[in-house]
Amino acid sequence: MDIDLFLERIGVQSLPDSPLKRLQTLHRAMTKTVPFENVAVLEGKNISLEPSDIFAKVVGEGRGGYCFELNGLLAHLLERLGYKLERLLGRVWANGAPAPSLTHMTLRVFVEDRPYLCDVGFGGGTLREPLPWSPGEAAVQGPDTFRLDATDNGETMLSRLADGEWKNLYSLLPCPVRPQDYIPGNHYTSTHPNSYFTQSLVAALTTDSGRKTLRDRLFRTVGADGETERELTTFDEVVQVLDQEFGLKSLDLAALKSRLSHLFV
Repeated sequence: MDIDLFLERIGVQSLPDSPLKRLQTLHRAMTKTVPFENVAVLEGKNISLEPSDIFAKVVGEGRGGYCFELNGLLAHLLERLGYKLERLLGRVWANGAPAPSLTHMTLRVFVEDRPYLCDVGFGGGTLREPLPWSPGEAAVQGPDTFRLDATDNGETMLSRLADGEWKNLYSLLPCPVRPQDYIPGNHYTSTHPNSYFTQSLVAALTTDSGRKTLRDRLFRTVGADGETERELTTFDEVVQVLDQEFGLKSLDLAALKSRLSHLFV
């Protein structure tokens, strides 16, 4: 990995000396500049989990990705920088599935022996910065508030405060996993007809005061001035938003238009 090229990709000119501030800087920058997105899935491309392939996609092509790619790339970078970390595997509850399978990757990163949950690949609800691994304690991150809680089956649940109520986002297995353990989840996520990522278009980035997300035809921004939604009426508008709002260029427009044709019937 060329660390200088990666830092240029995420708009970071230099890294702080403090290990915690360095981790916070990388985490914040990634969620603002590298979009969570599934465009490559809809283009019919293979989603590789090899670090060199992810680097080529995110840095070389200026694209984004989803949890296995973005958190996988972050893990590779942090290990190069000397951090101790554990790879975690979990199940997403935010979509309302009654019994979700194991399809989400996060990291537990240690700074001076204190663990932090790091996740730059959860779309519209992703953490803005490393979250201290302190179950039961709420943590404010700008406009967002998160909390970890132990569950009755030994997993750890991440929740986000929304409209005065805690909303479950995902739960994590108690044991660390190895990179090869993500292969089944990545295969399901990127190829199975029931996977959300094979059916719908999604892109998301954090901003200083909120977030911006695209779900199929609905482009939504949340910030200090409130919330706005815009329904896109043509495929060209979708491409324009992917370009101007998420920095996604050089797309396979023919493949993408074919996969999204049902949205504009």
